[in-house]
Amino acid sequence: MRVIFASTTAVVLAMALAGCGENATSAAQAAGGEAQGQGVAAVGCPAQPKAGCVTIAAGGKTYDITDAGVDMSKGVGVSVTGQAKGEVGACGPKLAEVKVDYLALQCAAPAPPAAAAG
Repeated sequence: MRVIFASTTAVVLAMALAGCGENATSAAQAAGGEAQGQGVAAVGCPAQPKAGCVTIAAGGKTYDITDAGVDMSKGVGVSVTGQAKGEVGACGPKLAEVKVDYLALQCAAPAPPAAAAG
C-alpha cells in the first residue's frame, strides 16, 4: 500500500512538473520527440541497459540520464526533470539540466549490463 501511494504521488508530481498542456515544437526535434529545450519529466526505476549507460523510461520513450550521476546502488525509484538537449548519444536522447530526486519506491536489483557479443 505504501509503495502504491508513493508511486501514485510521484506520478502526479511529475505530471504537474511537466505541465500537461500542449507545447509547440520546432522542426528540429530529438529522437525522443521533444524540441531542444523542451521540458521532460519521468518517474520510475532507472535502468542500465548496457555498460556506461543509465536510462529512465517515460511515455514510451527512454532517456539518457547517465550524466546526472544517479546512484543505482540505492535501489529506489527516481523523479527526473530536465530539458531535451536535441541530440542522441549511445544511450539514447540526452537531457540537460537534469534534477534527480530519490523516491521511497523500491526497485528490483538492477541486472548487470549485457556483455558485448564477441
